[in-house]
Amino acid sequence: MTGSMDELARILDQIANTSSRNRKVSLLATWLRAQADTDLMRAVRFMSGQPVSGVTERKLSIGRAIFQEAALLATGIDAELFRFCRGEVGDSSETISLLLQGKTADLPVSLEAAEAHYMRLFAARKAADKTSLLAELLTRQSALTTKFFLKVITGSFRIGLQQKLVEEAIAEATGASLADVRAAANRTGDLAAVAVCARRKQLHTLEARLFHPLEFMLARPLDEAAELPASTEWLVEDKFDGIRSQVHFDSGKVRIFTRGLEDTTNAFPELVSAFSKLNGSGVVDGEVLAWQNDRALNFTVLQKRLARKKVSERLIEELPVAFIGYDILYRNKQLLLDLPIEERRQQLESLLEGHPLPLLISAQRLVEANEDIEATFAAARARGNEGLLLKRKASLYESGRRSANWLKVKRAYASLDVVVTAAEQGSGRRATMLSDYTFAVRDGERFLNVGKAYSGLTDDEIRDLTRIFRSIAKERFGKVTLVEPQVVLEVAFDGLQKSPRHKSGFALRFPRIIRWRKDKKSEDADTLDHVKELYERSLAQ
Repeated sequence: MTGSMDELARILDQIANTSSRNRKVSLLATWLRAQADTDLMRAVRFMSGQPVSGVTERKLSIGRAIFQEAALLATGIDAELFRFCRGEVGDSSETISLLLQGKTADLPVSLEAAEAHYMRLFAARKAADKTSLLAELLTRQSALTTKFFLKVITGSFRIGLQQKLVEEAIAEATGASLADVRAAANRTGDLAAVAVCARRKQLHTLEARLFHPLEFMLARPLDEAAELPASTEWLVEDKFDGIRSQVHFDSGKVRIFTRGLEDTTNAFPELVSAFSKLNGSGVVDGEVLAWQNDRALNFTVLQKRLARKKVSERLIEELPVAFIGYDILYRNKQLLLDLPIEERRQQLESLLEGHPLPLLISAQRLVEANEDIEATFAAARARGNEGLLLKRKASLYESGRRSANWLKVKRAYASLDVVVTAAEQGSGRRATMLSDYTFAVRDGERFLNVGKAYSGLTDDEIRDLTRIFRSIAKERFGKVTLVEPQVVLEVAFDGLQKSPRHKSGFALRFPRIIRWRKDKKSEDADTLDHVKELYERSLAQ
């Protein structure tokens, strides 16, 4: 029996309407269990935001403009009304689905047919052709199916359907170990193939492959050196203020991925050139840094190299970068995650030591005593770096985990008293509360946004703030409520960067809420001039 896209849409809609993670997993696992292998692969691929089989480096170039034009053709409404509705709903796919209610032929769509539709859209090169094809589909299939058909294209489900939940559902549906499913997904980057191999008890046959990002190992924060257990069991390195990156290379081909698993290869052609000259194949974990005069520059300087499709020779000369490696995950067809750190370090040194800029290797030494940490931290900050990374001797590389085997020692750059200007509905247990806050600083009589944060307050505080924000609400856009600038929060942050997205011109890096300043009013908040002073001071460090 052919699997149905309509059934998948109904299951995803049920998942969207339950807050229980276990219930989400159970619903999906039950449905996946009933699918034939080919449809199992299609469904898992769709849920991974990969509508077209065999195409990993190119995506369907269908953006908001094409969505809107197709919706106008299918529904007959005007552009102004569509934009208003989208503003109220906050999601293009859901808006189109709601506007199509009672206006479609409700013809059934199989998973195989949905895949064929995606292929046709992928093959179309002109925007007008994509728009025409999409408008035709919108009038044929049900409104609910359309909602999730479009979400597959955007890759943004917004229903609590993260990859880890899909992995859990695959494990439950097939009887495979969740650890084995996750390990296979990490080394292959192909969750659809993992699903079928899990069903066939063949996960062990899936080999690691290059040019898809492996999950990064993360470090837990260590607030005080005195809290470090058994100090002599640790290796110490500087913690760098750059872009955490993972470089894949093989026979001249190179790709660079960020911690957010985004491909940033085009921004750093000199790194591509350097890695293309290395022998064999490998995956190296490290940091991309703006680099001059034998030291790293502030992260704000590195921003000029980001998000560029092409980097000019002039910019490369004015703003050189370096890659500093501190771990190796794969070398010459061998995955190294389960080797102890000392053996991985030997392979990293064998690969990178002795190479000229822009390739570097992070200095590493043993911790001698807890008292050694403060002096080492101060020395790292003097070198322009964020702090320290402590790595337990003999530890493995634990992909996707914030492990106690890696600890980070860093301190907030500064804190600001800011005013909340907007509050967004949370998710999970906070789904009924306004828990994500956009905040601003004062500029005369105005308040200009500088960031957003959601961590640091208790549930009780968030409940109290939710009541306050609803009482001072000015306007609502989907899940976001604009509020009168009255509530003051103290936020800590790790740095400042220029930001055209904010009217202030600045954005805080990694902001987190320290406390709700009930003792302060909006006129007591910090000013834009103070933010500018902090920014200039950061450049001088």
